[in-house]
Amino acid sequence: MRTAYLLVGTRESAEDLVQSALEKTFPRWSRVRRMDSPEAYVRRIVVNNAHAAWRSAKQLPTVVLPTGPDSAAASVPGSGDHAEDVTLRDSLLRALDELPHRMRTIVVLRYWEELSLQEVADVQRCSIGNVKSQAARGLERLRELMAADARSER
Repeated sequence: MRTAYLLVGTRESAEDLVQSALEKTFPRWSRVRRMDSPEAYVRRIVVNNAHAAWRSAKQLPTVVLPTGPDSAAASVPGSGDHAEDVTLRDSLLRALDELPHRMRTIVVLRYWEELSLQEVADVQRCSIGNVKSQAARGLERLRELMAADARSER
């Protein structure tokens, strides 16, 4: 669910992606569960569905950020003031939304899902070198976007 949310930016769309992936997996479950990593199989379906949605929409989805009292729920419990955490999360999600969808997918899988380079390459069906370069470019672009966002808030 977390991966789907980071890929599409809204809870509703993420739920739809996960539901669709599980619907596709269910008829094959007896075979899938014997695989080395059934989670990777389902993750690949989620990524493919997200890419299909992007292609059909011809644009990246817009991240709808939560507002109100629930927006601080993503912060670390018991850490006192959550305003800085919420601001950082908001800035990061907006910056992530600016990345091209393939780069965004690689950054999400590599750093949020903590997959190895090989696992990301397998999911994306590309070389490890491509994963490394896209991840490096994605992180650099995130840094630029977050720095620009921090400057604009001053």
